[in-house]
Amino acid sequence: MKHGLLYIFIFSLLTFPAMALEVFHRLETTIGYFDVSRETFTYKFYNNHDYDIKTTVATTGTFGTIYPFNASYHAVGIFDKQSFRPQSYFLTAQSRFHKRSKEIVYQNGIPQYRISQKDEKRRQDTIETDAQYPSSNDLLSTFAELSWQIVQKDNCDFERYSFNGKRYSRSKVKTLAKEKIETPYFSGKALKCEYKLEILDDADAGFMLNSDTPVHFWILKDKSTGVPFIARILVESTPFGQMETLTTQIEVKK
Repeated sequence: MKHGLLYIFIFSLLTFPAMALEVFHRLETTIGYFDVSRETFTYKFYNNHDYDIKTTVATTGTFGTIYPFNASYHAVGIFDKQSFRPQSYFLTAQSRFHKRSKEIVYQNGIPQYRISQKDEKRRQDTIETDAQYPSSNDLLSTFAELSWQIVQKDNCDFERYSFNGKRYSRSKVKTLAKEKIETPYFSGKALKCEYKLEILDDADAGFMLNSDTPVHFWILKDKSTGVPFIARILVESTPFGQMETLTTQIEVKK
């Protein structure tokens, strides 16, 4: 579904350079005065070599009554100083009327085949990549790479192509400033960044988001552990009003 791309963005931005680390996030999203969804985001990094990232989302409140939806996104792979290379990407999603899943299997970071299922219909397709694009990573792995850069270089200047098994997209991110922020849950001096997602050959870039809609996000560091995390995400204009996502809780395991 189209909204998956935005939710992947919301829950897949930050990593931390440790020998072994697991960080669990709990988040809440609102549009105007209305609750929209609850989310979780867990990322795991081992020996600066393997990554495992998972996000979940479920609509809530009035929005959930009108548009019930829940989903899980999961990517695993390896990385080094040159690149992030996914091994498998998984998606499961359920709306009011449909249940679907998708798995992309990789070899040496290159997608080989896609297994898709919608309700009772299942199919497997060989994937052919386009040589003009320099990367075939899933979007979740692309954000893992962006996250690593933020931690290493303390900036968000980044551009990558991604591939969902059917279409390519391009993520463009830039550093805007460092500024003080305060939410009901966290406060401090944050790194402010801007993100734009372009779906190539398609004007639609996700649920209530298109390629002209910037997403602003603020990164803080946990005061007790030094772990960086997303504190706030803001989309100033959607068909329903301003969208805001706040991290409400983090748990760190080293």
